[in-house]
Amino acid sequence: MNALVAIDLPAVLAATLALVACGTLGNWLVLRKEALAADAIAHAVLPGLVAGYLITGTRSAWAMLGGAACAGFAAILVSRLVARTTKTGAPAALGVVFTAFFALGVALLETQGARQVDLDPSCVLFGSLETMFVAVSEGTSWIAALPRPIWTLAAAATCAIVTSFLLGKAWTIRAFDPAFAATSGAAPHWTDDARLVATTFAIVAAFEAVGSVLVIALMACPALIAAPFARSVRGQVTMSLVCALPIVVFAYFAAAHAERVFGAPHALNASGMIAAVLAAAVPVAHLVHRVFSRATRTAPAARATRVDRVNHRPA
Repeated sequence: MNALVAIDLPAVLAATLALVACGTLGNWLVLRKEALAADAIAHAVLPGLVAGYLITGTRSAWAMLGGAACAGFAAILVSRLVARTTKTGAPAALGVVFTAFFALGVALLETQGARQVDLDPSCVLFGSLETMFVAVSEGTSWIAALPRPIWTLAAAATCAIVTSFLLGKAWTIRAFDPAFAATSGAAPHWTDDARLVATTFAIVAAFEAVGSVLVIALMACPALIAAPFARSVRGQVTMSLVCALPIVVFAYFAAAHAERVFGAPHALNASGMIAAVLAAAVPVAHLVHRVFSRATRTAPAARATRVDRVNHRPA
């Protein structure tokens, strides 16, 4: 089998599905100014992953993802409780909670023997894109041989698109006019809970494949790249995915072939490279928008000045 299909295709496919799952829902977090919630959930799932292994003794998908999902939901509930009882802002409560959850996860990781099954901090931070490959046995198609995380990410991406399509109007109302949403009933409070559930599912599904660093970048950066150019919420969601997809593909191949691209002694971490390029693209997008906006404002003024000079030219 061609090395491009066996090695690179699964990693690119996993990164793309993670982009669709996290990037789609990340737009709503950015609009609500709750991007820190993605950071909190991504860090808070670590004790759930470790607890899933410690309870079951295996790295089965259901045990690990189930524990991570429970930890993510618990972090949301605890942060709301902290914000309500201490009268602190939601961002401050999230910061306290995800720091505590992540510290608990690291402590469990280092003390309970979970590192013996490859649950090490580097895997938690940067995922396992480099270890994804297609091993096709006789009589098995390469599609059926795709790694399990890809199928989980496909389910998360589908969930993100479907929930955004069905609840996008309510989420938009709650993002731009929460007072109207509260009084009119056009956007019930449960729609916020549905958004957080879908976001937690996307983060948990992407966590194993791409790691917490890239999950956080995918939640925030695509939306921030598209925001200056978008004229509607639906346009921002679409543009964020369209603009981020070539960045993700380019960054992966730049990391995988770093020896030839950068002259590095070995390949670089793919998740870290994708996150770095996405982060760098945010200020570039805003700079391009500012230059473009300035050019479009000055061009009509210059034309008007030329016309005025012609009209007032002495005979």
